[in-house]
Amino acid sequence: MSEYQSKPLTDFTTDSPVLVTEEKKVTENQQGHPRIALPWQMLGLALLAQITVSIIGQGVPILAPFIQADLGLTRGQVGLCNSAIMAGSLVALASAGGMVDTKGERAALIWGNLIVGVFCLFVVIAGNLFTTLLALFALGIGAAFPTPAGSKTVMSWFPIEKRGMAMGIRQTGIPIGGAVAAATLPALSLYTSWRIAVAVGGMTCFAAVAACWLLYRQPDPAPRTILPTMQKRQSQWREVLTKDIARLGLAGALLPLGQFALLTYLALYLKETQNISITTSAALLVGAQIAGAAGRIGWGVSSDRWFGQRRKPALIWANLLAAGSSLVLGWLPAGISVWVVGLIVLVYAFNAIGWHGTWVALITELAGPDKQGRTLGVAMTIMYPGIIALPPLFGWFVDYTHSWRWAWTLLAAILAIGTALIGPVREGRST
Repeated sequence: MSEYQSKPLTDFTTDSPVLVTEEKKVTENQQGHPRIALPWQMLGLALLAQITVSIIGQGVPILAPFIQADLGLTRGQVGLCNSAIMAGSLVALASAGGMVDTKGERAALIWGNLIVGVFCLFVVIAGNLFTTLLALFALGIGAAFPTPAGSKTVMSWFPIEKRGMAMGIRQTGIPIGGAVAAATLPALSLYTSWRIAVAVGGMTCFAAVAACWLLYRQPDPAPRTILPTMQKRQSQWREVLTKDIARLGLAGALLPLGQFALLTYLALYLKETQNISITTSAALLVGAQIAGAAGRIGWGVSSDRWFGQRRKPALIWANLLAAGSSLVLGWLPAGISVWVVGLIVLVYAFNAIGWHGTWVALITELAGPDKQGRTLGVAMTIMYPGIIALPPLFGWFVDYTHSWRWAWTLLAAILAIGTALIGPVREGRST
């Protein structure tokens, strides 16, 4: 009997770089969970959870013309609907990150979608702007959970050489959800009402709850960080807020305006300046969301392959190109071909939406494996006041100046400032 034959089967594990027995391989296949497929299965579930939440989060700005007509709102008030969702997320982001680190990704994915689905139903029965904003605020609390949970999924299941691509794929959930919303919710609103469209979108969240409940698996037992005293808990929260994380959070407060100005105001802008119909604008928004999803994958792959697993160069280039595209979009002459407008919107969206995955990857890599959820939660807590305040201010700026051109010019300047904040950030472990 040889040396290997004399050893029990339990001595051989998948940790060995050389010896993996056929019996072990067969056992894995019989169980239906080959290790090579599990990361992509879990990524798929995290992506699904983000898509369903984003159908609502991205769908509300897309429904702006219907909401404005129904409730008699100004341009600035239209932006408040999106801000209400963002405000709810701001309140919950830190807790969402903490849940991911202590309870695991599965719990966060389930609870996030459940909350969004339930409060979509409250939007249906809200009778005025105030009650609608309250329901959207509560809905936004649930919307905070999929991003840190999905990002932790990527960091737990994928090695660094594939992480940019995987994170980019995961981050496509937001624009894919927006594309689904743009393709379906306006048409549904025309035939029924925007409230029913929101309710139908909310139903998809319940489907994601069931899928994650039944199919999601933790890579290891769900991590549980014991925080016996308030002092220790506060110390750990202070620990994650390094200078680099603060810079990225501040940049993140400015850069999303490129995305939310596009989603909230494109239809109104094109109607007033180019006489383009809402249905055509909705089609352009579908294309913009698809381009944004492609941008998130494209910039993620570029950070893996072209920039040597460095996220910062991809992040900077994407936002510089978005700033330039904003200027082009804002200064279009009246009566230009809709095909030219569409091309500019696609280029703009590829960059203005596409940068976010590399931002998340950079933050989670700076955080280290035991603080990823909390660090991302803190960074997004810094980020969200900008998302809340800037889109309505964009609309109010148009109301005050009566000029879309200067509003898009101001947007380009804000994107440039946000990009400059990224410059001093160091790649790798933050200190």
